[in-house]
Amino acid sequence: MTTKMVENVQKPRVYTEYSKSSLVEIYVAGTRFEIPKENIAKNRETLLGKMLPELSKEKGGDISFNRPEEAFKAIHNYFLTGKLHMPLNVCPGQFAEELEFWGVGSELLEPCCLYRFLAFHQQEETTKRFRKTIPSIHNQKVTSGGYSCRQRLWCIIDNRESSVPAKIYLGFILTFVLLSLASLSLSTVQSLQRKLTICEARDLLFYDNDYDDEVKEYFENNVDCSKDAEIAMMSFLGEYAEYSDDDFEEKLEGFRNSSGATGIGDDYYSTLRLKRKLKHVKLPYKHARLAVFDRIDLIVLAVFTVDLILRLTTCPSIVMYYKSLLNIMDSIVLVCGIVGFVLEKILINFTYGTGDLDILIYFQQLRVFRLLRIFQHVAAIKVLAFCFKENFKEILVLLLFLFVGVNFFANILYFVETDTMKSIPTAWWWGLITMTTVGYGDIYPTSALGRIIGACCAISGVIVLALVIPIFVNNFLALYELAHLLGKEKTGKSKPITLQVMPTKQQSKGI
Repeated sequence: MTTKMVENVQKPRVYTEYSKSSLVEIYVAGTRFEIPKENIAKNRETLLGKMLPELSKEKGGDISFNRPEEAFKAIHNYFLTGKLHMPLNVCPGQFAEELEFWGVGSELLEPCCLYRFLAFHQQEETTKRFRKTIPSIHNQKVTSGGYSCRQRLWCIIDNRESSVPAKIYLGFILTFVLLSLASLSLSTVQSLQRKLTICEARDLLFYDNDYDDEVKEYFENNVDCSKDAEIAMMSFLGEYAEYSDDDFEEKLEGFRNSSGATGIGDDYYSTLRLKRKLKHVKLPYKHARLAVFDRIDLIVLAVFTVDLILRLTTCPSIVMYYKSLLNIMDSIVLVCGIVGFVLEKILINFTYGTGDLDILIYFQQLRVFRLLRIFQHVAAIKVLAFCFKENFKEILVLLLFLFVGVNFFANILYFVETDTMKSIPTAWWWGLITMTTVGYGDIYPTSALGRIIGACCAISGVIVLALVIPIFVNNFLALYELAHLLGKEKTGKSKPITLQVMPTKQQSKGI
């Protein structure tokens, strides 16, 4: 840089170079501030810029503003240096109000402070939307005035308050929900099931099949319904249980060629023929639920039927009630349970076999959603549902990254591990459980290059999860704390903070 160029560089004016007449003197909260008129004139859109003619006429100390001093210090610094920073000891909400009052745009904030300012306002908007999701009658007493008996009963049944009757009803319904889930789950354990009796096997056998009249007569008149099917059949066949068709034919041929057959021989011959026919009967050796599970399900159906009737008769609007997906699913499960119980008494095939009505059984697996329906007004559940809605874009980004990563690493590994990865969909499964750090170990690379690819896949999955999940977690924790504080505020359980002042030595001595 030459000497001539250095001389042409305009030096910034130092604050002490300004004359007294070129300074504007104002008082903010009793504190005196001086600002050069030239700097104010550069910002005509601000409050001081609009008031510059009046400020120039007034004498020092005559212009006073009753505004917070700490926030104005940042604005004063902006007029002096042209850079706007937000003080750490000032609330971003209060600072936004001061910026609006003084006519300074928030977009003038320096990048180091702009992110904190915008993050605060974004959190404020999220908090306002979350407050709207909290019903106004939540956590109110059941004995509060202004509510009819129907409304009070609805608040208790739908768990919209924290009164003693609501807690008792919640515990009662929760007990039967857990009982129904336990019944459904334990009834699938084979050690808690029973084998079909010979009569149940007979009914199921003859439901869709046509057998010889002699076989039907035997099952209808000569069986003990207290025995299970397998034991009863083996007991009747006896030593002939292991006979083949050739053995039976040889035995029957011997009786037919015997010339000294008597009446007893004819009866034995008929019995042997019947046993041969029964040997070809394939009894359905299935398992059935214990009777205790059927009784539990019947009681649960009765309780939830009464509960649904109470809900429909006390809810403010049935249309609004069924706008909730959880309420729809709860009603579907209840109807399927009632229809299934009736069909068990009518259709033998539905009771012990499988058929076209298996969808009724599948819908019974949705009983677990009753827990969500019961706890849908609990703070944690409401916060979780709200966070899923608010962070839907972030969740989509996470799924997109996982989709790209799974496809990328799976396709590469498919061509590297030709022996292990039989197809690309198989490699997709490996990529998914690797990127999500589950790692079942059912499929894994064996070559050195394949293990390097697997390591890169696992590290990529950890990075993707670590970048996106904290956004969801931070929102959840902030909103859950807010819901907790609002709950304390509405129930009046928040206690004022009291300070205990220890007496001094003079006070303890009575001075």
